[in-house]
Amino acid sequence: MDDGMASSRSPRGLERLFREGREAWPSLALEASSFMRHVARHVPERSDPEKYLEGLHGADLYLACACKEGVPGAVAAFQASYGATVEAALRGRNVPPAEREELGQAFWEKLFVGHPGVPAKIGDYSGRGPLGGWVRVAAMRAALNFFEQRKSDLLLVGARVDEVREPCTSDPELDFLKSHYRDEVHQALKDALAGLEADERNVLRLHFLDGLSAERIATVYGVHRATVARWVARGREALLTGTRQLLTQRLRIEQGEVESILGIVRSQLGLALSSIFRAGDPR
Repeated sequence: MDDGMASSRSPRGLERLFREGREAWPSLALEASSFMRHVARHVPERSDPEKYLEGLHGADLYLACACKEGVPGAVAAFQASYGATVEAALRGRNVPPAEREELGQAFWEKLFVGHPGVPAKIGDYSGRGPLGGWVRVAAMRAALNFFEQRKSDLLLVGARVDEVREPCTSDPELDFLKSHYRDEVHQALKDALAGLEADERNVLRLHFLDGLSAERIATVYGVHRATVARWVARGREALLTGTRQLLTQRLRIEQGEVESILGIVRSQLGLALSSIFRAGDPR
């Protein structure tokens, strides 16, 4: 969604969010056009923009966008507000004190600076939940990644959907499908995951890779367990739907074969997602 669409379809919602942010952070001189571009980029194309904007956190979006745009004082304000959140998350995941400072510095760099071809992660914040919860989740992931890098694991980075910890099958049809379409399935699943909203990917990552229960994720986001269960189920089905569409378009095979392949993916979705997430954020 571009600026013009954002302005014509839901100007009141965008203006309200910008006002909330300016009132909360009067010392951060963020341009309204930059803020509206940032918000509009996260609004799903098929959603009702006005209804979607009603639930967003304007002040949090304003601060995140100000950091993304390099507004003077924004990063310092962000760290003053959420530095303790990051520290508590790293300490709570038992990151050793000797490594905590270095990991914290790497976390802030990834959040605000990024790397060539990899934009700063702060741009992923969509305002759908409190910024504090989003930061806590990101810091917990950083801690979990830290420990994953320190231990050897049988689940290799970049492993295909059916290559790791998979029970043997005596079904020759399934054997054929898995061996014949292995690379295509892996790429379709990866592309479908990249097509999800950032928040949907984050919840799936916490559930499938980090192994957090619905109760733990609910605590992080400050919502009810049932809400998290719905998020996971919705994200899982959106991922499988996207994978089915990509396989249908790319393989040009009978729908029955596509459904058989999708059944394999569905049965091993946790392992497949763990593999992809370990290999790096899909884009």
